[in-house]
Amino acid sequence: MEFPNSNLWSYTTQLWSLPEVEPICLELQNIYDTDVNILLYCCWIGDKTLNMSEDDMQVLLDTVKPWQTMIRPLRDSRKMMQQQLIAMPSHLVDQTISNMNQMELNAEHMAQLALEKVYNTNKITPNKGASRIECSFYNVSLYLQTLESIPSIDEIMPKISQLLISIYQDEEAVQVALMSGA
Repeated sequence: MEFPNSNLWSYTTQLWSLPEVEPICLELQNIYDTDVNILLYCCWIGDKTLNMSEDDMQVLLDTVKPWQTMIRPLRDSRKMMQQQLIAMPSHLVDQTISNMNQMELNAEHMAQLALEKVYNTNKITPNKGASRIECSFYNVSLYLQTLESIPSIDEIMPKISQLLISIYQDEEAVQVALMSGA
């Protein structure tokens, strides 16, 4: 499938290849029901030293909601097949899982295209007083506050810290951002 160029997709695929980013994101998704596209979007925006507002976040959540309606069942079905919870001829399992994985990835890509289009980053004034890490932490925190699946923000912060350290490779700056509450 041919997709248009996307700065967000390029950014997130680069992040995904960094050590620890994929497992941390998948753990956040599996345990806390976070949307990885939104998490990485928050970092992408933060990397531009931009802070989102609550209204901006709601627009993103509304944009990604229909995509999650498609992505979650694909993911759940693929996982069921991987765990051999669906009866099917064994010679078809690997190809079917591969096909479902590609459909899921395509839907994730489309969701990112929608996210990138709905929010014009050129209309936002950069937060010149904050670092990229502080802005990313601020945006991720704003997103986490919208999730009902997180019993307390303090519970998830160690994983968010690990994610930001994996992305920015600067543990000290990440700890400063977390302590200051960015």
